[in-house]
Amino acid sequence: MSENKYEFDAGKLCLDFANTMNWHASQHPIEELPGYTDLLMWGKAAGLLNPEGEKRLQEIAEKNPGKSDEYHRYAIQVREAIYRIFSHHYAGQPIPSDDLALLNSIVREAMAHRQLVQSGNEFQWSWSPDIDGINLIIWPVAFSAAHLLASPTAARVRECEDDRGCGYLFIDQSKNHSRRWCSMESCGNRAKARRHYSRVQA
Repeated sequence: MSENKYEFDAGKLCLDFANTMNWHASQHPIEELPGYTDLLMWGKAAGLLNPEGEKRLQEIAEKNPGKSDEYHRYAIQVREAIYRIFSHHYAGQPIPSDDLALLNSIVREAMAHRQLVQSGNEFQWSWSPDIDGINLIIWPVAFSAAHLLASPTAARVRECEDDRGCGYLFIDQSKNHSRRWCSMESCGNRAKARRHYSRVQA
């Protein structure tokens, strides 16, 4: 399996993570992170794991398979919470309290490991070097979700409106903020074809 299979075009890291379940809103979603190794592949492709971090997480799987399975289940739990948060937000529905509580708990824990790092005359946020385990992936993703949800950009988060349940989340960056599908090449073209067929039949 290649890390190149993953897409990072949703506009924010947290949405890219949520989109690792294809056809998320359908009756038959397709899992792109079926195991711990796949999760590490995604983390590496997302730029969250350097070689040292990847090695440490791989050693966990070798020495403690039970722990790696626990990490994987937790990551999927976080992913599904993020998906529901933004899916409900887009639909104008109340955000599930359990999902928001989970996100808040991760952010509170992670904040203790944020620090300012100077680069020349500028400062930027960075993670403290003691961050370890699956937090190398989960904390940056959770921070991305929290920052997005609390920003004006949250109003531009969309979910693909394909009636089959595509469920792809993305930030609408179109000029008139009218994007409705994950892409015109797939779900968008299908919707146009259906509308054309309906007009012809009418």
